[in-house]
Amino acid sequence: MERWGKGDGHTRRFIIFLTVNVAVPNMEKYKLFKIIRHWANPNTMEEHLSNQISQDSQTDLNVLTAQLKIYNNTNQVLTKTKDLEKNKYYLDFPEKIDAHSEVKLCLKNEVKYKKIDISVYYQNEYGTVELKIYKTSNLFESRVSVIVKNDLIGDVILLKNTKFELDTKVLIAESLVSVNMRNVYHFLNELKEHINRDQIEMGGGNLFDMISYAKACQIFNTRLQLRPFAIIYCISTEEVQRVYKGAMSNNLAIRVRSGGHDHEGECSGTDTILIDLSRMNMVEVDKKSGVATIGPGNRFERLTTLLAEQQVMIPHGTCATVGIAGFTFGGGWGPWTRSKGMCCERLVGATIVLGDGSIKELSEDGDLQARELLWALKGGGGFSYGIVTELKLQTFELPSELIRFEIEWNKYETDFDTERLKIVRKNRVPTIQFLKEWEDVINANRNLESNANYLNLNKKLIGTNLKISAIPAIENFDANTVVHNCVMYGYWEGSASDLSKFIEKSFKNPQTYDFIITDIAGKQAGKAYGANMMSNWDRESFHTIKQLLKGEVQGKLSKSRPISPDLENPAPHKITSCLVDTQGLGPKGHEALLRSLTSPLILDGNREMGLFTYITLGAISGIFYQDETKELESAFPYKNKQYTIQYQTWWNESLERKEEGKNNFVYDRINQALDWMQVCRDFNIPNTSGAFISFKDSSIPTEVYFDTSYERLKEIKKKYSRDSLNHFRTRKTII
Repeated sequence: MERWGKGDGHTRRFIIFLTVNVAVPNMEKYKLFKIIRHWANPNTMEEHLSNQISQDSQTDLNVLTAQLKIYNNTNQVLTKTKDLEKNKYYLDFPEKIDAHSEVKLCLKNEVKYKKIDISVYYQNEYGTVELKIYKTSNLFESRVSVIVKNDLIGDVILLKNTKFELDTKVLIAESLVSVNMRNVYHFLNELKEHINRDQIEMGGGNLFDMISYAKACQIFNTRLQLRPFAIIYCISTEEVQRVYKGAMSNNLAIRVRSGGHDHEGECSGTDTILIDLSRMNMVEVDKKSGVATIGPGNRFERLTTLLAEQQVMIPHGTCATVGIAGFTFGGGWGPWTRSKGMCCERLVGATIVLGDGSIKELSEDGDLQARELLWALKGGGGFSYGIVTELKLQTFELPSELIRFEIEWNKYETDFDTERLKIVRKNRVPTIQFLKEWEDVINANRNLESNANYLNLNKKLIGTNLKISAIPAIENFDANTVVHNCVMYGYWEGSASDLSKFIEKSFKNPQTYDFIITDIAGKQAGKAYGANMMSNWDRESFHTIKQLLKGEVQGKLSKSRPISPDLENPAPHKITSCLVDTQGLGPKGHEALLRSLTSPLILDGNREMGLFTYITLGAISGIFYQDETKELESAFPYKNKQYTIQYQTWWNESLERKEEGKNNFVYDRINQALDWMQVCRDFNIPNTSGAFISFKDSSIPTEVYFDTSYERLKEIKKKYSRDSLNHFRTRKTII
């Protein structure tokens, strides 16, 4: 071959001799001729040769390839079935894929413009699998799919898809239902030598077992219906440890339940192992130190009675059936908060099962891990850090005299013309008047202008909340004149005469309200504390409503009025919350709060049907948290707030209504009431912030619940809970 060129002013003649071995395919000869033909300049010959080598390598990739990694994650061998229409790729697939193993395949087609197309079938006892591989130079047509039947599931993960290459992972496993039930079987089989049969509850094959299981599944919020695989009633820390480790080794999720009062149902869960601690209800009080060792299964009606018998008490809650554990870990607001603080402030020790199954004793003088975890339990929420099997709480001396009382304004009465409950009194009081008076009462210690006698009396109000009922929208809303039913609940340390003086000084116009002493306790009372002092501060009673509709009126100065029978029973409900900042609501905050309680989403006649919508304001402000010299080490972040605002909707159904089931006409109104809850959650009320984890609403971001403690709580969880896979996890745990 000749080529002419110019250089150094002279014409040069290049003669290139090409010798081609006859064994070289025609296509390769063509490539070489092509290289020579495109040499434009002898000085660039080396560059062109290098480029062509790269092009040759790319040309080799023009072979269609389909690479597969097939994972058999089942417990049985997958066997290839006979294919009547075998193609060239059929033999590339192994006859068997062992259980819990993988195989790698690479299918090739070296013919240009052709395709890879095959379907292969495998089967085992769980079902059948069809693998379909289709690869062309059109990457949008190329695909791998897996079709499974019976109890198998399949998934395809695409790793690479180019013009000539397809790379995928194929996962084949048993269905989650089959896997879980096999894991449950192994879990229970491992427990049978260590746990008595009557400690295990499961849905059985007969009606009686199914009824027993359904009852055991029930939590306090019947709006939520959850079905664990099994409920295990543990009676010791060692049993909790064994059950937890057994669940983890069999890849089963867990939940932990003590009292079952989690408003979002996170104390239980469908398709979980529910560790129930209700039978761990030991109570011992060290008379020298005053420290009570308390099992997590204790509920307040029993627990407070046992403590009162030893003339001591803890800052308990308002509902008799609430369990001590979740109450304390959420903070623990109640009728002692103004005087003694949240219950979490009294937690001085605990026993906990950590994420690795180890047992850790927590105390204030323990190692760093013990101190940090104990701090986290003091208001940092339940379940996040481990399973607590024992609490140690510092008690205080029970007062000699203790009074539970109520004051009601704008009382509902029966309008017999309409058969409705209405505020019919002529001497009605604008809601804002007694709202401000109640705020002045709880903040009296902040007010330096108050006289010493009043401040001294104010200290005897050891706890209080204020319930304000929501009403339908009204024309020309005015925050200064709108009227709502309102009930103040309180605990008073002292005599009835001192209480009367305090009320007369604190609230104007005695003729506008009803004052009732509902019970008396203390060292000298000689009564079962739990049965008599547990109040209904956070519930409305449909039983009472029906009494009013019948014209039955309770006495004004009853010395003992038992709790209405429906108030301690589970019921469907929804809760949300915020808190009032240190400076108080102010005029704009008052107006917004009362506007949120006056809504077109609240329908006239709801109360008569047993559908209740209202707020409860829980006082935090008082001598305990206003003492600036007090050094408090707890995760509860809202020590400086004035009070909580808890929005509530309950539909407390009578036996008659429950028997009607879903035919109950109250269901016509529930959606609007729940819409009201959502509106209130997002309502802009000046000088409010945060949310209280004990009044759990899953739609509120977790950080809001823990505020300034949030980052430290997360670090404690990561560093000290030994829960690397976050088994202690629900929607509102710290992580």
